Amino acid sequence: EKYLPMMREAVKNGKAPGSSLALLEDRVALGQGKKQIYGSQIHRDQQTGKYFVAPIEDEPNVNKRRAAVGLEPLEDYARHWSIDYKVPNK
Repeated sequence: EKYLPMMREAVKNGKAPGSSLALLEDRVALGQGKKQIYGSQIHRDQQTGKYFVAPIEDEPNVNKRRAAVGLEPLEDYARHWSIDYKVPNK
């Protein structure tokens, strides 16, 4: 949380990539008990050992937000974790 304003300013001034801000925004949101915005955070089910995408705010539009900050579609990102993910329709 402490570094979020600094990261926002760095991205605004072109000194940091938007994708780095997205990762931090998501991590902070989840830490505050909120849903993530960009779908960058993957969790692991302790019982099954399987990975899953942590809850996302306005999930049907997540790929629009990801594209805006230079992140690949969530379906492609999830595949790196062996997650079969499909963005839900509105």
